[in-house]
Amino acid sequence: MARYYPAFLNVDGLRAVVVGGGAVAERKAAQLLASGADVTLVSPDATPELERLAGEGRVRLIRRAYAPGDLAGAWLAVAATDDAETQRNVRDEASREKTLLNVVDAPDLCGFIAPSIVERGPVTVAVSTGGESPALARRLRELMGGERGAQGSGGEPFCRCLQWADAAEDLAAVRAELRAEGKSASPEAWQEAMDEELLRLSLAGKSEEARRRLRAALPERGEA
Repeated sequence: MARYYPAFLNVDGLRAVVVGGGAVAERKAAQLLASGADVTLVSPDATPELERLAGEGRVRLIRRAYAPGDLAGAWLAVAATDDAETQRNVRDEASREKTLLNVVDAPDLCGFIAPSIVERGPVTVAVSTGGESPALARRLRELMGGERGAQGSGGEPFCRCLQWADAAEDLAAVRAELRAEGKSASPEAWQEAMDEELLRLSLAGKSEEARRRLRAALPERGEA
């Protein structure tokens, strides 16, 4: 199997088509909406949540089975149906339209695969097994996020690194300050400045103190 190229896509304002109306289609549509996509759903039936989104005008619902032409103008599409013929037809149209396509549970038909994700504030961690073991990708996600009883003895996620997600806003604020002043710090300096005390302050909600500590620890240089 080919090795996938990891990427995060900016779909804000772009047309996305979801073929299917079940629970998986609902989840895919919700993720696309959260990322700002213009979502069209093609399905004769839809979950109550998708019906609600359609009633509020947040998605366009075409109440019929997929037909050729449904991907016209779409930048991205998801086939969330277990009908093999429909999957192949959607794949063929996506190829003609140069539309990025994810076919759920059929990596051989995909132009891209969707990873399992862990979100914490502005930080998103994506986990993929190249389509070979979705169960493992989900398990790794649960371990990192501390879901479904996968925590350590103290209730914390096994992947303690996600605690640093709570410091993301403080790190971003100091970076923005430096850039506004035409300054920067080396990648190595950033790593050295990100110590346990900085994390403790961020986790305690002491943002001003955390940012002062970070700024003081960064040797500044003028940007080229």
